[in-house]
Amino acid sequence: MKIVNEKPPMLEKILGVGMNPNLDNVIFTYGDTIYNPSGRDIPEYLIEHESVHTKQQGNDPDGWWERYLRDTYFRLEQETAGYAAQFRFMCNHPDKRLSVTDREKRHRILMDLGQSLSGPTYGQMIGLSYAMQQIKKLSGVKP
Repeated sequence: MKIVNEKPPMLEKILGVGMNPNLDNVIFTYGDTIYNPSGRDIPEYLIEHESVHTKQQGNDPDGWWERYLRDTYFRLEQETAGYAAQFRFMCNHPDKRLSVTDREKRHRILMDLGQSLSGPTYGQMIGLSYAMQQIKKLSGVKP
């Protein structure tokens, strides 16, 4: 995947559908390119999340983005898969800064991811509890 430190080409369309991403800490994938407006280092677990979107987009990132922006159910499905992969990665690849070997830490991470999925970045599509439930279920991570 290529990483460019600039705003994504579809930002105006994203904002136009009621999504409200914080450009200081959100990245976007278009095909095999990650747009990183803040220029900050991207942790491996976010690369894992975005690689899911690269696969989802396949050979038609324009078509994927068009559907993603108009169909909230599709957006939820796509993002849930990304967050599930991110959660699975974080639980299976602990490091010194982020050890997720106990239930409490895994739950805190799951809550953070659920808050992201249910928050303004994606237009507040669902509630926190449901977001957490779906991420956990799709990830296959056991308590």
